[in-house]
Amino acid sequence: MGEEIWEKVWTKKLITSDYSLKYLDFMREIEKNLPWGSKILEAGCGTGQTLALLSERHETVGLDISPAALALAQHSCRHPVLSSIFNIPFKENSFDLVYNSGVIEHFKDPENVKAIKEMARITKPSGKVIIIVPNTLCLWYMAGKYVAVLLENFEFGYEEDYSPIRLEQAINRAGMNVEKIFGLQALPPMATNDREILPLNIREHLGRVERIFPGKHYYAYTVGIIARKTGVV
Repeated sequence: MGEEIWEKVWTKKLITSDYSLKYLDFMREIEKNLPWGSKILEAGCGTGQTLALLSERHETVGLDISPAALALAQHSCRHPVLSSIFNIPFKENSFDLVYNSGVIEHFKDPENVKAIKEMARITKPSGKVIIIVPNTLCLWYMAGKYVAVLLENFEFGYEEDYSPIRLEQAINRAGMNVEKIFGLQALPPMATNDREILPLNIREHLGRVERIFPGKHYYAYTVGIIARKTGVV
């Protein structure tokens, strides 16, 4: 996954997508259960949008390989760090929460597991790792990606998708136990990062309907896992 790809992504004007709204809501719920002053690292932070929710009460680090991303993220986290997910410059057992969304799918096996192991390495035994990736079982995502690749306008470089089982296996291979599997963004989007069909306020209201949907990891745009180190209950 080349740095130049992400420089193009993060230097253009971005829209708050429907998925970003779901991701922000999810991280708000995570934040509620974190003790004050927790140490948090987003490994592949992009603009740092979710870190902005966490920085008021916690010690936050945004790590990315893209200088353009960190130029944006520096306003959302306390410590922006230019580095690779394969070589995170922190000691073992340093963080209460290490997370990302839309990162692991850009690495081929076994590099994906190597990245997860590095996230686990810097996480405390009592801490959590959260990983969210595109879902193989989401039909509208798979159809949209197929068309984008066919038309040669898929902008995110090399990308794989994951079923819940595949993601769980990768987590286990990295030496972690699965605490919870979840899904985000069940309905087809009315806005992506660069296109908007409906305005933000309307999309926010429509998105609340998804809260009653069961088993979203079987059909939502992304599948995610909350994990702990092996042997930790």
